[in-house]
Amino acid sequence: MSQIYSFPQAIFVKMFRRWAAARAVDVDRRAAMADVYRGPGSAMMAAVACDSLFALVEAHLERELTPECCCSRALTADEAALLGLLYHAGNASGVTADAAMPHGLSGAICWAALAARRELGLSSAAHRPPPLADPLHCPFRQRAESVDRRSLN
Repeated sequence: MSQIYSFPQAIFVKMFRRWAAARAVDVDRRAAMADVYRGPGSAMMAAVACDSLFALVEAHLERELTPECCCSRALTADEAALLGLLYHAGNASGVTADAAMPHGLSGAICWAALAARRELGLSSAAHRPPPLADPLHCPFRQRAESVDRRSLN
């Protein structure tokens, strides 16, 4: 069972949920994310970086990412996978695979994750990744499952 280990990780999940909700009602996703951002640097720059990351991941998967309800303490498998991707992006260079990302990452997704991590004030060494249920397979393949979490609020 994985957990949120830092405030920036919780903000990242909130931003993803806002992004998905804004997409569903066809409003400005970046502005919706910037409204919840609390951290170092520019809220709009963090929103732009996260918007790019989420859109690239969806394009790669050829499906929409699944968010949990905005006030839920649980995370979907997609949310946990996004946290893992955010953590491991600095360890995966382009399409190179490693133990953390056995399928590798595209260069665009890797750079988008690095930009999001930078704008959120996260460093890969300072925060633990969420453990994956099956580290040998892509965590995004698990769909619409919720994992018990500590509070995101």
